[in-house]
Amino acid sequence: MATRKIPNHPNTKQNNLKGKQNSMATATIPHLPVLVIHHVLHFLPTKHAIRMSSLCKQWAGLWSSVPVLDLEEEDEPHEKFINFVDRCLEILEKYEQLDKFRIRMTTLFSDEDEEKVLECLRFAVERRVKELDISFSYIQQFLAVGLLSPLLNAKSINSLNLENVIIDADWDEPIISLPSLKTLSLKTVRFKPSSFISSLISCCPCIQHLSLTSSSSSDYSSGYHTIFMQTLLDAKSLTSLNLEFVVITNHIDKDPPIGRLPCLKTMSLTNVNMHYGTFTQLISSSPSLEHFSVSISFPHYYNYFLPSSSLKSFEVRIFNSEGVFNSDVVRVIGAKSLESCTLVLESPKQIKLILFDRCENLKHLSIHAPQLPNFTLQLHGCKHLVNASLDIPKLYFTRISSNVEWRHFYSLANYLGKFQSFENISLYVDDAEALIFPKNMRKFYDPPLRTVNTLTVFISSPRGAQDSKLRHSLFWLGPESLSIIYSDL
Repeated sequence: MATRKIPNHPNTKQNNLKGKQNSMATATIPHLPVLVIHHVLHFLPTKHAIRMSSLCKQWAGLWSSVPVLDLEEEDEPHEKFINFVDRCLEILEKYEQLDKFRIRMTTLFSDEDEEKVLECLRFAVERRVKELDISFSYIQQFLAVGLLSPLLNAKSINSLNLENVIIDADWDEPIISLPSLKTLSLKTVRFKPSSFISSLISCCPCIQHLSLTSSSSSDYSSGYHTIFMQTLLDAKSLTSLNLEFVVITNHIDKDPPIGRLPCLKTMSLTNVNMHYGTFTQLISSSPSLEHFSVSISFPHYYNYFLPSSSLKSFEVRIFNSEGVFNSDVVRVIGAKSLESCTLVLESPKQIKLILFDRCENLKHLSIHAPQLPNFTLQLHGCKHLVNASLDIPKLYFTRISSNVEWRHFYSLANYLGKFQSFENISLYVDDAEALIFPKNMRKFYDPPLRTVNTLTVFISSPRGAQDSKLRHSLFWLGPESLSIIYSDL
C-alpha cells in the first residue's frame, strides 16, 4: 500500500532553521566563570542583561546578582516602562549596595512620575550607590531641591551625571554634602538661581572632573550656568575642566579671587563668557595644564598669553556670526613647551596676522579657515621645523616669516611644500645660505613651490658673493616670478 507524503507547512522549514540557529548559538556559548559573566553584565543596560539570561542555563537569573541598575525608556508605552522599573526595584530590594544606578526617561508626564524619580533616588542612595546618572530626553520643568534632597547628601556617590532638568533652589538654601564626589557632569541642567552651581561645587571637596554644558540660550540668567571664579580656584583637586555656555564672574562685594589649580591638566572652554581678567587668571593659575581647547566669539580673546610651562597642545576656534571684531590679529605668546597648535577660524572677518612668539618647541601647526585670502604667518623663537597643515580653500596671498634654523635641506623643502597651494608667498629668513639647496638635491627632488606664482624673499643678512647661487636655488623651488630683497640695502 502506497503511503502518501504530507508536504511540510511553508513555515515549517523556516522555523526548523531558526531552531537550529538558536541551538547553535546556545551551544557555541562557552562555559564561563561566574565572575566573568558578572563583569560582562556589569556594562549592559538592565533590559539587555535580562535578555542575555535566555541564552543558556548558566546565565539564567544572573543579572539580578549584579549591583547595577541601568534603566532606559525606549520606544514603548510609558506605563509599560514604569511597570518595568517597579519590578526591577522590587527584585533588587535585597541589595545593600549598588555600584551604578542609571535611569533615562523621555519625560515626566505627571506628579506620579516625579514621585517615581524620587523613589528611585531614595532607593539608590539608601544602597550607597557610587555612580548615579539621571537624565531625560527633553528639558523638564522645575524640580524642587526638596525632591533632590536625598541626592544632595549622598555620602557614597563618586560620580554624578544629570541631564535635561531644571532645579528650583530659590525657595530655600539646601544643605549639600558630597564628600566622595570626584566626577560631576551637568548637561543642560538649569538652576534657579543660576549661581546655585557655585554652592554645589563648593560642597565637593574631592572633585577631579568637572563638566558643565548649558544650553545655547542668549539669556544668561536662564540659559547659562553662572560660576564664581573663586569657586573654581577652590577646587584644588581638579584634573579636567570642561565648560560650555558658562559665565565666569567674580564676587562684587568680595576681594579678588586667589588660589591655584595645581593638578589641572586638561581644560576645554566653549562659548564661555569670562569677565575682565578671569581668562588670564584661570590660565596662569594652572601650572600643570597640558591640553587647552577654547572656542569663542569674543574678540578680546584674540591675544593669548600662555605662560604655562607645561602646555603641550592648544586648540582655538574663533567664530562670530554677529557683531564687529575689535582685533584682526591672533597671537600665541610665551608657551615654551607648546608642541601642537590648531586654529579653526570660522569668522567672516579677515584675520591679517597669526603670530607665534616664544613658542620654542612648536612642532605641529594646523590652520583651518573657509576663507583667508590675505594673511601673515609669523613664527618667532621656534627651535624646530614646524610641520604646517593648512586647510584654506580661498587663499591668494600669504607672508611666511620665521627665524627657524633650517638644519636639513630636505626638511626645509618638505616644510615649504606645505604652502604650495598659495598663489603668492613672502618668505622672511635670517640667513641666505639656508636657502641655497645642494645641486645634487635639485637634480632628484621635486620642486616644492611649482604651483606658486610669485615668491618674494626678504633676507636680513648682508648681500654676499653667493647671490647668483641663491637665485638659481630659489628658481628651482618652482615659482613663476621671484624677487629678493635684502634688508641691509
